[in-house]
Amino acid sequence: MGRARRLVPAIILCGAAAGVAAQEPPEPTSDLEVGVRYWVGSGSTRRSHDASGISPLLLNPTSTLVYSNLDANTLELYGRKSFGERWFAKGNLGAGRINTGTFTDQDFFIDMGVPVMTQTVSAVSGKLQYASADVGRDVLQLGEATVSLFAGYQVWSERLDAHGLSDSFGSFGIDPNTLVISNDLTWKSWRLGAEMRAVRGRMRFSVEAALVPYAKYRNEDSHYLRQSPGDLGPVPNVIATGHGWGGQFEAEVRRSYPELWGLEFGIGARYWKLDSEKGSQSQAGLSFPIVNLESKRYGFTLSATKSW
Repeated sequence: MGRARRLVPAIILCGAAAGVAAQEPPEPTSDLEVGVRYWVGSGSTRRSHDASGISPLLLNPTSTLVYSNLDANTLELYGRKSFGERWFAKGNLGAGRINTGTFTDQDFFIDMGVPVMTQTVSAVSGKLQYASADVGRDVLQLGEATVSLFAGYQVWSERLDAHGLSDSFGSFGIDPNTLVISNDLTWKSWRLGAEMRAVRGRMRFSVEAALVPYAKYRNEDSHYLRQSPGDLGPVPNVIATGHGWGGQFEAEVRRSYPELWGLEFGIGARYWKLDSEKGSQSQAGLSFPIVNLESKRYGFTLSATKSW
């Protein structure tokens, strides 16, 4: 994310340019916006469960699975349509590739009266998809800025494939070309948010913050090397379900170029986080409570928009 941090001054400079843009004639209000956005960033998923209820030798948490440094490149289509006097609908549809990442599996138990942790590490790649749809209404005009409220629904899904395995002591390992585990996690969320949009000359600014009061998840693990009937059985062989909450934030600065077919080009930042401490995990005929499940994704965006 070092490159991402270097983009922050660019956003600040774009904001400073608004003072110059204020001397230009304002752009007309648009009823329809359609565009494409490129999102580059990183993310993580962390899950742990408590199986201590079935044995005094198991600690709480019993196992923690962490997928970290999930660097991804995503292409997104988005749109916004005004209707009625002050109403609007907006949404997006994105898909991308998770290029790199690390899967760390930690287990905690008692051995000969002493707490022990074992750890294995695998390399990760995968893909992500998401879609959202919102309906909102303008509620306040503050000079050149319009404040709106909106409500909507989002689906966010990531599939992660972990290859190879090595333990923390270097005592054993699995070939890095061997698919060890796949993780499929899908969040389905309701969103309530506020948005502020402003126009100064050729510059457009938008800031959006959303509360996710309810997010339902389904998490499936496929342990390919543990499919025997006496172990975890056929894949997906570990399934967790539950619900949680979270928040999302994004901001964008755009500049219009009438000489380029009226296109607007923008740069922005985005942050998503969903978290749960409610749920259960099922495996091999047993069920355990989820201690925590957390998903994050964040990064910077580049966009091209056409307005009518």
